[in-house]
Amino acid sequence: MPQPYTTLQPFFWPPLSDDAVLAIREVLFRLTDQFETRYASQIRDAERDENRPHDHQPDLFDGPDFDDPLLF
Repeated sequence: MPQPYTTLQPFFWPPLSDDAVLAIREVLFRLTDQFETRYASQIRDAERDENRPHDHQPDLFDGPDFDDPLLF
């Protein structure tokens, strides 16, 4: 069962040099790219399952037969 997302607490972002910002960004891009490459099929399946209509929603027209005298 997936865990609910937690809200990130406020974080103090320290000042960084331009070179440091670009280097960190490159690491994050590469990490994200490798992560998505490794788990692409699992990500795709999970997203497809999330977007699939849920069968547990009741059908409003599949209710009691109001013409049935035993109901009243």
